Amino acid sequence: MPRPLPLSCPLSALIFPVLAATAVTVVAVAHARDVIAASKAAASSVAAGDLPSAQFLAEQGLQIVGPMQSSGGLKAWAAYRDQQPIPIYRMPDGKHWVIGTVIDALGKDVNAKALHSAVQQPMGQELWADLENTRWIADGRPDAPRIAYVFTDPNCPYCNQLWREARPLVQAGQLQLRHILVGMLRPSSEGKAAAILGSRVPEQALASHAMAYADAPGKNPDALGIAPLQRIPVSARDALANNAALMSSAGLRATPVTIWKNVQGLVQIRTGMPPGLLEELLDNTPGKPSPQ
Repeated sequence: MPRPLPLSCPLSALIFPVLAATAVTVVAVAHARDVIAASKAAASSVAAGDLPSAQFLAEQGLQIVGPMQSSGGLKAWAAYRDQQPIPIYRMPDGKHWVIGTVIDALGKDVNAKALHSAVQQPMGQELWADLENTRWIADGRPDAPRIAYVFTDPNCPYCNQLWREARPLVQAGQLQLRHILVGMLRPSSEGKAAAILGSRVPEQALASHAMAYADAPGKNPDALGIAPLQRIPVSARDALANNAALMSSAGLRATPVTIWKNVQGLVQIRTGMPPGLLEELLDNTPGKPSPQ
């Protein structure tokens, strides 16, 4: 029996660590002042001694959201770092704190739901702002009622599948995909991504690449689509490195990654091509046709 194929393209064992190691510093520097300012502002909004020092919070990269409901009798605050929710608990003596998980007798995290509820919106807003500031390539009308960002590797077959299956929605004006290119899956990925970014009309270059890739199943991916650049300009290399760093900081390890806001304005993230992805993406979208 053939083995089932994965629904996403993992990056961890490929070129990703090299790019990400360089680029994480770029993202960290860009956010350092915001992290320090947000942590100090949040810490100053509560009574003195409620939280560890603002300097400690900033050094740890923790962004404080605010107090949260907590089981177990400890006063608690919701925080996050690199898109990871983190709870902070103050001990009864008021002089010590614990960063960790509170469990019951069965090992259940009793505060997981409260923590997730507290950090979901601010974490999503921060990620969305970071996505908007990347060098993305638009696919579809700018006034489409649903906008989704997609981390895309030129050699990822599931990225290509998403591009193909989204055609009816994109062409109908219901969906705009904003492709954030990364070049990490294969030796030619970075050169292909740079070639697309450096084209006179990147939208057309991406579409031509995707169509050529789709029309040649089973062939060597490195030989499909746009020809990779052998010498990558600094601007393209920096853009790709920053995109890789953003993926890393968000804890994303495979392509495609599709990110959008639902009708409540909450950021949603899906990796790969799970069944029903496009239906979920357009759920409750204004102008969506009714089921037949």
